Amino acid sequence: MHPADYGEPLALNRLQARRVVDIEYVLRHRFDPQGDVYLGIDQSVYYRDGANTQSVDSDASASLDVPNNSRDIHRSEEECKPPDWVIQVASRATYRYDVDGKKDMHEASRVGEYWVYDPEGDLHDPRLRAWALAPGGYEELADLKRPGQEVALWSEALGLELHFDGTDLRMWDPVKQSYLRKLDESEEKVEALEAKVETAEAKAKAAEAERDAEKRARLAVEAELRRLRS
Repeated sequence: MHPADYGEPLALNRLQARRVVDIEYVLRHRFDPQGDVYLGIDQSVYYRDGANTQSVDSDASASLDVPNNSRDIHRSEEECKPPDWVIQVASRATYRYDVDGKKDMHEASRVGEYWVYDPEGDLHDPRLRAWALAPGGYEELADLKRPGQEVALWSEALGLELHFDGTDLRMWDPVKQSYLRKLDESEEKVEALEAKVETAEAKAKAAEAERDAEKRARLAVEAELRRLRS
């Protein structure tokens, strides 16, 4: 008998629960029409059944090419694969284990991507981190350095960029060139957020152009000085 079979949900504090609901809403509205992506929320993932049962809890997970049927737990042996993407929302009770024990277990079980998000900012630095499976094991994803974003990471599994702007976690669809709307957001609020990002990008490009112009001017002066001295 697995723990979830007793009908006991995994424990989440209020802040964790709110963040997990946000993540679920965004991903469900992105993937539900496909019908072949299973989203697990506040769920135990069993990597090995039988006498040597092994499992680890996940706040949210996504399994591609898996029927989107309701289930209490994810059994990798039944699904013929582990999840492709897992995220853990940090809490004081588990934050050290998130980047040690849990990450190691997901890596050993061949989970495609493992993410850790700290909504409060006093447990992890940076507040959004992720590792992707490579031939030699997990490799940490590099920050994309998006203007206006404290952290920006690419998820190959989801086909999305995940941005942390210093306040909130957002998911950016590069195909639609837009943010995915969260549960409590109007379309106008998302558009305002996108306008803010566009302004930050424009400022970053202008600053880069100014630095390039200053560099060209400096090189021209140095070249003229060399000519005069020769």
